[in-house]
Amino acid sequence: MEKKEDKMTLEEYQKKYSKPYNEKAVKSFLFIAIAVGALIVIFCLFSLVIQLYNTCDKNVICLYVSIPIAVLIFIFLYVLPVVKIHKLRPFMTNNISSSNVRQAKKYNRELREKIADQIIDMQAKVGNCDWYNEEAVGKLAIARHTHDDEALRKSLLYLYKNDIKKAANVMIGKKAFQVGLFTALSPSDKLDTAIVVAYNMNLMKDIMFLYGFRPNDRELTKAYYRILSSALMAYGLSNFNLAGKLLEKVPFVGAAVDALSQGVANASFTAYIGFQTKRYLMKDFKLQDYLEEVVLDDDEQIDSIMADVKDELIKQIKNKKPITK
Repeated sequence: MEKKEDKMTLEEYQKKYSKPYNEKAVKSFLFIAIAVGALIVIFCLFSLVIQLYNTCDKNVICLYVSIPIAVLIFIFLYVLPVVKIHKLRPFMTNNISSSNVRQAKKYNRELREKIADQIIDMQAKVGNCDWYNEEAVGKLAIARHTHDDEALRKSLLYLYKNDIKKAANVMIGKKAFQVGLFTALSPSDKLDTAIVVAYNMNLMKDIMFLYGFRPNDRELTKAYYRILSSALMAYGLSNFNLAGKLLEKVPFVGAAVDALSQGVANASFTAYIGFQTKRYLMKDFKLQDYLEEVVLDDDEQIDSIMADVKDELIKQIKNKKPITK
């Protein structure tokens, strides 16, 4: 972890690390990215169903069988990963001000504790779990039991930079190989596109589950758009067929070279998406660590306390509870 100042004012944190953004606009772009990805997968699956229907001499039974299968594929390979990603919580590291800095620190502390509990629980319940180092998880458990937040942060950072990083790299390698192999052997550009979207989405979900949290909405939107870009690239490569045109007179060679180039390109982009996801996660973890070192000046402390009081008043009024002195 890069060296940071022992003490940092909120203004310094805002200037160096907390880049403000319009949360409503980002959520809108995030929704659009998810919807576009869903439409791409639906279009590809629908095209494959029609292609199969025509291959079967337009037998209606073929539709009765293939449509439910296509729906199940869409749910399991796209909808469920998206739902699981959004069930994970991000750290609060952006749009930090004196009015929410205490809330952000409390929220981040609770999220760190939840992540630690998940890691400890998985190490205890899953036999032969090779994701985590037993000694490192032991230190994490001690920090959690003694409520030592600083030790807990250091233990999580150690796991992220060592065991979890290695496990994520293995995931990325496997998914990249599978995408490369399947798109190289795939006979259809629509199938290539669906494979790339589904595998990249699942890779992103698996990495985030491994780390125990997801990036903030802005970084997550960027990740989704990279998946969409990879899908468009896979579709383009399937139709470009440059090697096949240049070597069309040489039997099998043109098609083999073209399939190999598609596979390598798609595998490379999958690996890139995986490593970018890791980078986003580590960036947010470092930022929440920096935020813990922020100290408030007198005016900022007043703003923060008054914001807490306001939130408590609103909460008690909504719950119709008497305000206790």
